[in-house]
Amino acid sequence: MKLSLAAMVTLVGISLLGCGGPALEDTMAPEAEARTVSQFGTCTAACSGGTSVSCTGATCSSTDYQGVTCDGVLTACPSTCAGLPSCSLYVNLRCTTPGATKECCNATSHQPNSLLCSGSASTGYRWLNY
Repeated sequence: MKLSLAAMVTLVGISLLGCGGPALEDTMAPEAEARTVSQFGTCTAACSGGTSVSCTGATCSSTDYQGVTCDGVLTACPSTCAGLPSCSLYVNLRCTTPGATKECCNATSHQPNSLLCSGSASTGYRWLNY
């Protein structure tokens, strides 16, 4: 009899341990949301030439050498290409002098870049990134 009473008490105890109050996350979630929405933050991205761009907003993100976005508004790093044409204007276009290079501006990094005239006489030569 004592064995069955001990087994029953153990079973009830284990059952009660499984039943708890609301999870701690549930009670913390509304506060976390309120802090995210009500607080302003500042984001800064490093740019070429030792410069930077920054912005302040409820939500912000930054990518070095590209720019910052605050509340959906992008502020891009200034280009350092000094009037060079975009590389995308020439990539894969035919060229005539194998080994020749063409200076251009990388559209992603806004940095000066070079293209190389490469290929073969049978397939033709094209401007390629290198």
